[in-house]
Amino acid sequence: MRKLLADVPYFLEAANHPSFTQAADALGIPLATLSRRIAAMEQHLGVKLFFRNTRIAGLTEDGKELLESCKFIMAEANGVRDRLMQKQAEPCGPIRMSVEAFVYHCCMHGALGAFVEQYPQISLHTVFSTEWKDLHREPFDLDIRTGPVPYPDLKVRRLLSMQPALFCTTEFLHSHPRPEHPGDLARLPFIAQTSEGRPLVTCSKKGQVETVALQPRHTVQSIGLALELLLANQGVTTLIPQLAQAFDKEGRLVRLLPDWELTKTDINLTLPGDRPPKRVRLFVDHIVKHFQSL
Repeated sequence: MRKLLADVPYFLEAANHPSFTQAADALGIPLATLSRRIAAMEQHLGVKLFFRNTRIAGLTEDGKELLESCKFIMAEANGVRDRLMQKQAEPCGPIRMSVEAFVYHCCMHGALGAFVEQYPQISLHTVFSTEWKDLHREPFDLDIRTGPVPYPDLKVRRLLSMQPALFCTTEFLHSHPRPEHPGDLARLPFIAQTSEGRPLVTCSKKGQVETVALQPRHTVQSIGLALELLLANQGVTTLIPQLAQAFDKEGRLVRLLPDWELTKTDINLTLPGDRPPKRVRLFVDHIVKHFQSL
């Protein structure tokens, strides 16, 4: 059957020309090769497909019946080809991603909507989670979050290196002493953006490094909630200065210990390999461009 299907293009070309000579010229093959392929089809099917003399070739009734069937087969094959090419031209399908809530609320707001507006045939399935996903064992196409990646076999792309800082409100300082040294933070209520153990903050200045265990008054997993509590004068928290500036419309936020630098935090994107599907590559390119604009 495979050989018969391979001979169908030769049969169609012969059926569409008045002679085998012209058909062979159109195919770019010797006349003897075309004659041999047609004879093999006739032998396989057990019928004559053409009546022919030295100058012309015409279809027999069996040949005409086969031609109609072959036209249908070729139309189906061309339709499949066109659909596959259309998929390449218009990316479609699902993208399954795991994202840290802090990263989304801090840096990705608006990026996903812009992507699906540009590629309406792609659907996004997003899960907020608190830990890195092993993309070789879990059903995700990519993962985006802060901190080092614990899986060395994943492909990592750094999206942004952030320099957080400590903030509180001016009202908070009316009832609490302004810290002059990192050690003073231990005596202030803290809004922790993690639920894993007692939060630590590491500060450095001119080679001097201080790590302080903080007193969490509230623990949250949402930058939006952390900002809400911060503006309610509930304590100190860490923020990206650009984010603090964007939310502080009334000038209420105060940066603490401005001479001390907190440890930088990288936002990384992971993939299971070097050759993701086209829709995932487009999304990664879009997200990289978005982070570059921040």
